[in-house]
Amino acid sequence: MVCKFKSRLYVNPGNGYTVAEYSSMELDCIPSEAVISNYGTEVTFTAFGKELPCMNNVEIEMEGDWKRSEKYGLQFGVDWSRVLLPKSREGIIGYLSSELITGIGPVMAREIVNRFGTDTFTVMENHPNELLAIKGITEQKLEFIIESYQKSAELRELMAYLAPYHVTPKKAEKIKQHFGLEAVTLLKENPYRLCEIKGFGFITVDSIARASKDLAPDEPERIKAAIQYVLRKGAEEGNLYLDSTIIVDMAYKVLNAGFPTDTVRRGQIKLAGNELVMKDKILEADGTAIYLKAYREAEKEAAYHLVRLLRSPGNTYNIERELEAVLAKSKMTLAQKQEEAVRMVFRSQVSIITGGPGKGKTTILKIILQIFERLEKNKSVLLCAPTGRARKRLSESTGYPAFTIHKALYVTDDEMDNMEPEILEEDLIIADEFTMSDMKLASMLFSRIKTGARLILVGDADQLPSVGPGDVFRELIVSDVIPVTVLDEFFRQAKGSNIIWNADLINRNQKNLLYGDDFTFTYVEDAYDAAEKISEIYQEELERNGGDLDMVQVLSPLRAKTEAGVTALNNRLQGIANPFAVDKAEWETKYGLFRVGDRVMQTHNTEEIANGDIGRVVQIGKSKAGEMEMTVDFGDVIKTYQEDELSILELAYATSIHKSQGAEFPIVIIPVLTCFWPMLKRNIYYTGVTRAEFRVHLVGSKKALYMAISNSDIGKRNTLLAVRLRAEAQRQGLIPGQEAA
Repeated sequence: MVCKFKSRLYVNPGNGYTVAEYSSMELDCIPSEAVISNYGTEVTFTAFGKELPCMNNVEIEMEGDWKRSEKYGLQFGVDWSRVLLPKSREGIIGYLSSELITGIGPVMAREIVNRFGTDTFTVMENHPNELLAIKGITEQKLEFIIESYQKSAELRELMAYLAPYHVTPKKAEKIKQHFGLEAVTLLKENPYRLCEIKGFGFITVDSIARASKDLAPDEPERIKAAIQYVLRKGAEEGNLYLDSTIIVDMAYKVLNAGFPTDTVRRGQIKLAGNELVMKDKILEADGTAIYLKAYREAEKEAAYHLVRLLRSPGNTYNIERELEAVLAKSKMTLAQKQEEAVRMVFRSQVSIITGGPGKGKTTILKIILQIFERLEKNKSVLLCAPTGRARKRLSESTGYPAFTIHKALYVTDDEMDNMEPEILEEDLIIADEFTMSDMKLASMLFSRIKTGARLILVGDADQLPSVGPGDVFRELIVSDVIPVTVLDEFFRQAKGSNIIWNADLINRNQKNLLYGDDFTFTYVEDAYDAAEKISEIYQEELERNGGDLDMVQVLSPLRAKTEAGVTALNNRLQGIANPFAVDKAEWETKYGLFRVGDRVMQTHNTEEIANGDIGRVVQIGKSKAGEMEMTVDFGDVIKTYQEDELSILELAYATSIHKSQGAEFPIVIIPVLTCFWPMLKRNIYYTGVTRAEFRVHLVGSKKALYMAISNSDIGKRNTLLAVRLRAEAQRQGLIPGQEAA
């Protein structure tokens, strides 16, 4: 059915779900009870679905089914949609002024069409310089317009190819970004390459591939794609490898879904897997442990370089005189374990310090830095952490400059697999909050540290593991190759805090928590009531703290599918913290509604801004090229975003507990509900509680809280890092034993 957009009724910025009204002249396609208004030659109806086009005056092709709702009546459920290249004057105006073309607004679009009429697209493709005759189009602006038009043409070609397979425009854009100009050619050759793109699972890609190439169910390239899909799913759950029998079983289920039993045989899966290892070199194996190549290489590299650093000829210091002088100057006394940690750092080239909040990790780092400056006046220091928030906290707590690991290594998330190594110059490297480091990032850091440098890894082993695959920090501890100090005594400043005591109680499976002004619990029935109460507490805390948005942070274990999840809470809290105002610019984008004054977080490492950095929207408007843009002040950096960059930005009134790692907030509000049951785990709530500096508000039920505290299942992650580290240490003669093969 071909139709035109009329008005948008609802959009969920978290998942793109949209409800909107459209008009169509295809009267026979629209049941009478679905008609909202009838203009004789066209009728209006309501449609719903993911990422529906909402652009004026352009024709949109939709496919789907009519679906009935008791509350809303008959509506069109859209499975697939695309914007058609218009032929009428009004349609061309709408297309040019839509989000598909950068730099042209409605007024300029009308001027262009008034001059060139229905030949506009021919002019843009073959004689673009003629556009310079239009008032307001300079040579610089023309470059923006033509580049944008060419990109939209590439996207139309891709959409035309993918049209039969119900690929949405947003997903087509991701495909174009990943494969570039060769997207159509590459996908025609091997459509299973779509599995390389995040968000394209095997199930989705399989239907496209089999429809486009008429592949047999047991086609080798189909089986190979399923095997890699299984391994990627394993990586999403934190696993660096899966056992071969698990892979065969999972791939067997995936490949035979919808077919008679044994259409694809286990023997065929094993054969394809062997080819991926032996011939294609895409997978690697250690016995029955099967890896995607990049993960095994990262694990091996990390082990090799850690042993290289441990064996390097560094200096072993007797620091008693310097330690005594630093303690005397700062008028401090260290606990026995703290002194042991400081001495260990200057005895070993690599060392680990671990302990919970209030156990004195920050104090030790300050002492270490002061001693190092006394011992090595001409040598340099690097302080780093996995995320922007952790970096900032490390810098504030020590008084020294700190960087994200990405920034220190001069890489972004997109460059992780394609960078030539550049050795760090620093002689002492301190990596804080290292529980957050996944295998690839850790391996990259270790490989960049020069021989003879001293490395200190700091973290809380009881917190959540990294979001990415691996369990690096815990594996290093259990390897028994690297010296470890476990801080297990409360530092005296922490003893008056219910937050610190309760974190320790939670960690020891104790449910008799201590409540008071700095740690409260509010009972509610369900997720909706929790969202209401959280909003109420949030507003009270804002008012109590003079409206300072940086004082209060809501943390939830879930992002979506609940009113007490991050996405829904952000929409609520935005209305409280930064409500609509006539004089306040806002921007309704496909990624959500942003408003001047909003608190936002970047979720991706780029050259300028780190993953986890939080800033404030300070300006929304049009650039010199006439395109919408938004400026965010991150404190030390001010960054301007175009609309296609907003996918890495989200509201930050609420964030996930995983995303909060490494950060500290004065006041934290956390929902704890039985509907969160997959996420009711001790380490999740321990991590959430330890993010708070002054006050914690738990909102939910005691039953859910006790379930979380009792659940010590942190999930076993498949990794051989500890094994490899021990083997490498034996091979290089660091510890006694047989040489590794």
